[in-house]
Amino acid sequence: MPICTAVVVAITTLLTVLQYRRPEIRLALWRDPEQLRSGQWWRLLTALFVQYDATWMIIVVLVLIAAVGVLAERLFGHVNWLLIYLGCGVVGQAFGWLWLPHTSDAGASVAGAGLLGAVCAWLLSPAAPRLARLWVWAIVWLLVGVVLTAVRDMHGPPLLIGFSLGALLVWRDQRRH
Repeated sequence: MPICTAVVVAITTLLTVLQYRRPEIRLALWRDPEQLRSGQWWRLLTALFVQYDATWMIIVVLVLIAAVGVLAERLFGHVNWLLIYLGCGVVGQAFGWLWLPHTSDAGASVAGAGLLGAVCAWLLSPAAPRLARLWVWAIVWLLVGVVLTAVRDMHGPPLLIGFSLGALLVWRDQRRH
């Protein structure tokens, strides 16, 4: 049962919906540069639990996190899923602050990018099924991560770090077996 995926998507959906009635929710959680400079580092984490985009984009992000999240949780387990999701999400928010130091923002897409990177590492591993299309997509997403990082898009670093973490977890699991 992909409990981490379900809980994180449910919390993010709830807070995202509530922010429209109560904007102070978003303001309390998002990556606020002034608040970060004053020492509120926790905002790099809480920004992952409220999506602040157009409605169609919120739906796309949450559906993709749910889909990739279910697969990642089955592949890597609950604890590793949380480490990848939260770790890559915080890294993505940190790069967002570094590259856009005067911009407030929030969103879970950077954490989802980390999960996608981890799944791509698995797709390129001996543990994955041998379907050429899957290899192509995994390589494409890895290259997308490199390009996004080169153009200073905050989704690039978590995608690449997620790939590295996924590769490390696959390697560790293969050594055990």
